[in-house]
Amino acid sequence: MSFVEAFMKHFAFYLLIFLCNHLAAADLFDGTKPRDFKLADPLELNATVGGHPIWNGEGKWRLFNLVRRDSTGSGPAIPIGDVGLFQTENKKFVAVMKISATLAEGNTRWVGEPCKRDDMLYKANIGKSIWEDNCVTINHISAYANNPSGSDAELYALFVEQGVSPPPTILQITLTRNGTRGNFLKTTISVNPEVMGFARETEVSWGRNPWNKTMSFKDPEKKQFIDALGVWALQFAKRMDDALDKKTDAFVAIPTWRSVLTEMPKPETIKPTVSLD
Repeated sequence: MSFVEAFMKHFAFYLLIFLCNHLAAADLFDGTKPRDFKLADPLELNATVGGHPIWNGEGKWRLFNLVRRDSTGSGPAIPIGDVGLFQTENKKFVAVMKISATLAEGNTRWVGEPCKRDDMLYKANIGKSIWEDNCVTINHISAYANNPSGSDAELYALFVEQGVSPPPTILQITLTRNGTRGNFLKTTISVNPEVMGFARETEVSWGRNPWNKTMSFKDPEKKQFIDALGVWALQFAKRMDDALDKKTDAFVAIPTWRSVLTEMPKPETIKPTVSLD
């Protein structure tokens, strides 16, 4: 073997080690220990939670929470990693994403009936069985950030300091994928409809809030947005199987949620079927 061949062989070997270490370093947990971070640290594009990929969104996520906890119940405890991310733009709240994922497997099976409710804006369960939920829901949350605690309170304080006003009403997309090996992956994305041009809604009552389905489904523009967001969320849910299996490319084809109304025709005005005096 010549000197050049030997050099290239060793170079390739050390390059491979470097790349492997670089990719491994993108995980937010060292085994089951959360890595150190500072509030508002940017998230790497190839970050994972216990090997589970994180949806990059617009590539603008910042960290505000990173903790390990243990499952409770009669069986052996399973370590779980919780991640909190946020995105702002021009002093405006865009979205918050919270992720919970198992950092190790076990004999536990998760049953929480995440798709049980029927009063939300959207719901679909494409899971394989009652033990393998793959549920996606969209719900409106009123009085958002009214009583934050823990890391949420720290994030709220940062918003106040930076002149960011969290919206009183948000739409919350929740994706839950439970596995049969004591593993699960849950992603909750809280989005601000105001960045899509909708007026700020301050009604704190969930039932009287204009985003409640009893009213929003009769509003052509709100209904169009909800329908489009449902289509987007279902495509996201279809990638949760691969994400649970720790395939790094699981979410690469999922665009930003803000793209859902691109090039969609303006909805027609819906006339009420009942007329009140």
